[in-house]
Amino acid sequence: MTYEIVSSGEREVEEVHAGLRRYNRGFCPDVADLSCCIKDGEGRCIAGTDSFRMGEMASVDVLWVDEGHRGQGLGSALLAHVEAQARAQGARRLELNTLGFQAPGFYEKLGYRRFGAIEPAVGDYGHYFYVKDLT
Repeated sequence: MTYEIVSSGEREVEEVHAGLRRYNRGFCPDVADLSCCIKDGEGRCIAGTDSFRMGEMASVDVLWVDEGHRGQGLGSALLAHVEAQARAQGARRLELNTLGFQAPGFYEKLGYRRFGAIEPAVGDYGHYFYVKDLT
């Protein structure tokens, strides 16, 4: 068998994610996508999250707010929505990670507890791991 390692595009990245989701369902079939976004009046995505629930654990993989819309509560609204959806589906905790130049203080202000860190991780910035109890 021959193979070649090449850079992935969006389609390939989605195939990798779909393959991992299929594999994971063999161990934990209780999985739900919690991803959501906020659109402006013209239908443009200005903030969003790539999130999921697996059994009693929920995870935010990515949270993003467009620079022109930061400071308006959109990130807090997205997290509150994901937390509520996860809680309603039986999740007991939500975990996420962030880099030092992103938003560690933001998550702490919303009740997330740091449980791990790699310092430094990216240049002089740390990589921080957070969890929040949803019960």
